[in-house]
Amino acid sequence: MKIIRLFVVLLIVSITFAQTSPTESQSDKEKKQKELEKQVLQMLDQAVGDATTLKLPRNRAIVFGIAGDLFWKFDEKRSRQLFRDMANDLIVSDLEAEKEKKESNDPDRFYGGDFENARSIVLVLVAKHDADLALELLVQTRSAKITEALAKAAQPKQKEESGMFNFDQTSYLAREELRLEQQFAVLAAEQNPDKAIKLLRDSLAKGVSGIVFELLSKINKKDADKAKTLADEIVKKIVDTDLTKKPEEMEVAMMLLRIAAKPETAASAKQKRYKFSDAQTKEIAGKLFTTFMLPSTSLGTSLMFSRVQPMLEKTLPEKAALLKQRKAELSKNLPPEMKQWEQMSKIWSPNSTAEELLAEIPKLDENMRERAYDALGQKIAKVEDEAKAKKLIEQIPDEKARERATEKYESAKIDRTANTGNLEAAKKLIGNLGQKKNQIKKLVALALEFKKKKTEKDLETAANLMKDAKGLVNEFPEDEDELNDLMEVVKGYAIINPNEAFRLFDPIVDQINDYVQASAILSKYNKRSETFKKGELLLSVNQSYWNDGLLIFRYIGQMQLLGKADLSRMTTLSDKFQRNDSRTIVKLFVAQGFLKEDKEDEDKQFGQDGDDFDFEF
Repeated sequence: MKIIRLFVVLLIVSITFAQTSPTESQSDKEKKQKELEKQVLQMLDQAVGDATTLKLPRNRAIVFGIAGDLFWKFDEKRSRQLFRDMANDLIVSDLEAEKEKKESNDPDRFYGGDFENARSIVLVLVAKHDADLALELLVQTRSAKITEALAKAAQPKQKEESGMFNFDQTSYLAREELRLEQQFAVLAAEQNPDKAIKLLRDSLAKGVSGIVFELLSKINKKDADKAKTLADEIVKKIVDTDLTKKPEEMEVAMMLLRIAAKPETAASAKQKRYKFSDAQTKEIAGKLFTTFMLPSTSLGTSLMFSRVQPMLEKTLPEKAALLKQRKAELSKNLPPEMKQWEQMSKIWSPNSTAEELLAEIPKLDENMRERAYDALGQKIAKVEDEAKAKKLIEQIPDEKARERATEKYESAKIDRTANTGNLEAAKKLIGNLGQKKNQIKKLVALALEFKKKKTEKDLETAANLMKDAKGLVNEFPEDEDELNDLMEVVKGYAIINPNEAFRLFDPIVDQINDYVQASAILSKYNKRSETFKKGELLLSVNQSYWNDGLLIFRYIGQMQLLGKADLSRMTTLSDKFQRNDSRTIVKLFVAQGFLKEDKEDEDKQFGQDGDDFDFEF
């Protein structure tokens, strides 16, 4: 009996130990993760060290900004110092750019606003972690040109603007600065609604930017009463503004009316997105109505009225007759080429049907017709009735447009079939695609869907699909298209069979080196080059911006996937990039890809969960 009791006690102890002690595999996993993070930190250290040898302060600022963002989870103090070093280099970059502009005989060369673009995207990285620091650095790095633009924007314009057809760089700079300021206020609102309200009120004294609605929603989650008070102030600001002299605030008012007129959905209610009251909605609509009824024949007014008319009719139904009359008056004054743009607005409208587009296209000139055919193809692709879709395609008079529409429809059909879970049927449909590049993309996408199922049979199917995709590519590409196809296969293999992905990608590094070096040499004979300056590659925070540019940026996504699969091997490949500028940015992006959580959606940190507001980094 004692032996039995002893056995039971030992059994209980062993079970308890097994439940409370980490298994060997868990310990190994944690140890491996620490080793990988150590490698990432080494990559970041190398990138920061290499940055000191870069010629362009703008490039150094970008490296310090990305590195500061990535260091934050490991060493917040070092991140803050990197952010401040970044700000110092931004200031130097601005001073150098202004000096070059004064000494140049080609002032148009400096029109692109490269300093402003670099500054805004790296400051957003700071704001992700510390909105207060981002606001401090925003002011610290504010150039004389931006300061002057803000002062000018605060003054009423003497005449009505012509909207998007009268681009004013000074107004644009001011709007972008206000957008950043209020964007950072949105992030501050997460922790401190009172402080965010003060920041926004300070910004309202200079004007209203499109970020206000996101701020309202953030504050509404914390304090609905304060959000309503702030909304009243924003509405009053719009009502008290002469919108004919403030086209940027006219755009904000139109955006707010579109949001206000939109029915509340379960998703928006769950997210506690701010809902304008009927009184607030009517005030905004009334201001816009009064503004558009003023005597005007400007092109900007005519085009903006076309966009706002449906919302005004919905909000102020009693004014519908007057709105239609005003529409007729403005349309008479439109030049013929602008009437084409009116037709295009109908074509791109989500409410237009494919049949309506087919009837409208013959009225358009050749340039507009090409865009209209693209819109038509997108609408036909959404038609699930195959007979109806094919009938619509047959009615397209242009042969090439008909082929493009067919390709889009077949591609969408494959997606719909795969989404139902019938992956075998989707596989058979891929053969119907006419262009090889589309077949490769669909085969890779389908392989990744099979991979997600994780059963032995599905993994085998995924491997076979990748084999089919690889059979369509040239492993030693001879032109840009062939290289793009091969890199699509590398993308799939990086997840399904990393060893094969590395085998295919290894020789591509040499080609990228040759391409970048050749581009650098050619840039010496092009003073307006947008990819090199003083022989140095112009770096970017957001690699997707360069998807159609230099190969090194175009394939960053594949390099990040390879880093996720095997960081050590990708680190070794990173060292094969010969130029310091290329090697530095690749290491940063590989580290960024490794540290990014698989399910992470950074856009949500900035409110990109809807179509009512948008930030462009």
